[in-house]
Amino acid sequence: MTKITLLRPVVVKAIVTETFKELYVRELEEALRRVEDLLGQVETQIRRMELERQVTPHTRAVRQQLELERQRHEALRAELQERLREARTLELNTEFPQLTVDAQVEVHVGDNLFQKLGRTEIVVKDGIVMEIRGG
Repeated sequence: MTKITLLRPVVVKAIVTETFKELYVRELEEALRRVEDLLGQVETQIRRMELERQVTPHTRAVRQQLELERQRHEALRAELQERLREARTLELNTEFPQLTVDAQVEVHVGDNLFQKLGRTEIVVKDGIVMEIRGG
């Protein structure tokens, strides 16, 4: 029989527990600290360049690159701050979409492709699989 193996997304949802919430908030706080450190380094480099008297095409290009880097870090910081606010308000025993992973699925001639590729979810509680939905 003819078959093919495809990848389909599988959503992993965590049941919010005190442990999950604490770990998630801590991860976001650490990520935010790292981004703020990087942002500080970029801003220091920008200030150094501003003190240089020579303005060449090269220094202008470096300055533009640093400005783009600063904007990227500022956007990431804003996103992390928003996720941190949301994380702190998560209600216990609700489901939180934690991540998406790819899973393989075999498709044979005669299969309903939409059913094979349909939404599949794994529900975990403190890392333990509690339920598999769909697929």
